[in-house]
Amino acid sequence: MRGGERETGRTPPVEQWRGEAIDVWPGVAPFTERVINNAKLKSDVYAQGSLRNPYGGGVVAIDDAAHRASPQLGQGANMALLDASALVQSLSMLSIEHALPRYTAARRLHTNAYQGLSGAFTPMYQSNSLILPILRDYILGPLSKIPPAPAILSSLVKGSMINPIRGLPSDQASSPANK
Repeated sequence: MRGGERETGRTPPVEQWRGEAIDVWPGVAPFTERVINNAKLKSDVYAQGSLRNPYGGGVVAIDDAAHRASPQLGQGANMALLDASALVQSLSMLSIEHALPRYTAARRLHTNAYQGLSGAFTPMYQSNSLILPILRDYILGPLSKIPPAPAILSSLVKGSMINPIRGLPSDQASSPANK
C-alpha cells in the first residue's frame, strides 16, 4: 500500500497488492496467500523527533524511545550503543542529577544530524516519486563509488561522520563508532 491509502480508505484490492508484490519478488508468493483482505496489511509511518528530556522518574530513554527516526540509515543498534556509552560515561563522572542532562547534551547534535539524514533518505526509498529512484540508482549510486564518497559513506554507517558523543572527556576515543 502506498502512503495514505489505508487512512483514506482508497486501498487497492488485495489481489492487486499480491500481484505487485509477486512481480517484484516471486519468492514471496506463498506468504502473500495468507493475506485475504487489506485488514491484514500494516502501514508503516515514520516520524522524526526527540524527547526534550529523555529522563525522569528514575527512567532514562535511549535509542528510538529517546529519538526516533526512519530506518533508512540502519542506525538503530548503533544509536542504542552510542546512547548507552554516553550514559555510562556521564554516570561514571557525575552525580545522577548532573549526569543525565550531560548525557542528553552529549548525544543531541549527533542524533539530530542522523534524524535529518534519515529524513532526507526516506523519500528515496519510500515515496511515489518517479524521479527519486532514478536519482538514487543512476546518479547517486555510481557517484557513491568515487572517492572520497566510500570513506564518507563508511563514516555515515559507522555513526562517526560527526562526533557521536560530544562534551565528555573520553568522547571520540572510547566511542563504539570508533572501534
